[in-house]
Amino acid sequence: MLKAEKLPKECKEYMTPMERITGLISRKKLDRVPCFPFVSAAAAQLRRLNYGEYATKPDLFLRCQIEAQQLFGYDGITAMPDLCVEAQGFGAKIIYPPDNAAYPDPYNPVLKSPDDYKNIGKLFDWSHADRMKNQIRVVKTIKEELPDLMIGGMTIGPLGLISRLRNINELVRDFTHHKDKLHEAQEIVTDIQIEYIEKQIEAGARTIMVPVVLAERELMSKEMWLELDMPYQKKIANFVRKKGAFYMVHTCGRGPYFDPIIEHLRPVLIQNAFLPDGIKTEQEMVEKYGKKLIFLGFLSVSLLAWAHPYEVIAECKRQLEVFGKSPAGYILGASCEYPPYAPLYNAMAVVKAARTYGKNFQTGKGANYEGEEGG
Repeated sequence: MLKAEKLPKECKEYMTPMERITGLISRKKLDRVPCFPFVSAAAAQLRRLNYGEYATKPDLFLRCQIEAQQLFGYDGITAMPDLCVEAQGFGAKIIYPPDNAAYPDPYNPVLKSPDDYKNIGKLFDWSHADRMKNQIRVVKTIKEELPDLMIGGMTIGPLGLISRLRNINELVRDFTHHKDKLHEAQEIVTDIQIEYIEKQIEAGARTIMVPVVLAERELMSKEMWLELDMPYQKKIANFVRKKGAFYMVHTCGRGPYFDPIIEHLRPVLIQNAFLPDGIKTEQEMVEKYGKKLIFLGFLSVSLLAWAHPYEVIAECKRQLEVFGKSPAGYILGASCEYPPYAPLYNAMAVVKAARTYGKNFQTGKGANYEGEEGG
């Protein structure tokens, strides 16, 4: 039987979420460690919506996101109902099942042959990109209603988008046999995604998160990623920085290629679910990369889905001890999106842990730090 530990007294919060995260970056002493359980589709539970309702009713999606943050008190929202928002703007037929995430119709891909790549720009028109326009409105409304919150925008990147317009098996063949046509398509898609990012930043997004899930050992070789995906991801990263927003990356597969990601994309923060390529322990990850970027995560989504809240709090405490003194900074949170079916009390547990074991936090010093700022 799980023995409940008596928790320390929660900290008295005196900072806004925006102050907390910007203070982390500028090495100020914080009331507590920032936290980000990445509650996205799970917020639908608050209004008893199924997946399909949550994804297709932007006003309800918006209310769920705002109400979840107000209820739990975490520090940021990266609001995106699923990974097919941009594909809809290119004419993809999106299927919205009630019990699973939205996905493009696998039997009717938009790009049916490699010759279709050259026309990919003609497929997109803002006049029918309803989901992208809704997303921009969501960012704007959250910024208006929660001005002290760190609001995040998102794009799935050029190859992420193309993989939702082309049969995935055919796309993999194109990696080898139709590289030139694929590069041409990515140039066009990247420019459209940059325009989408710009609109999100203008609406109030302070961060832009981009999945770089192909930069992982289990999906693509390092050499192939550098050739096929990196140049366009780099163009997006440079644009985000030019606009004054924080560029962040997400990886959720095994063996992410931290070295080329850091060298070419220069993210301020990375959210990863597994140890980087060539790294064997969490401590080794901190020692090698802790000076180069902020860590977000490392809470397992299976833990959040199935564990008792006290187990979640105990793991948060352990991770604060491992990652909390990372020189560039640390945000307590999930390693990927909070599972949509997971009980919401574990999102509360993450925030509870931040308020108890993460108080008096400073970048490079960790929690319960009593010295001067900056050090």
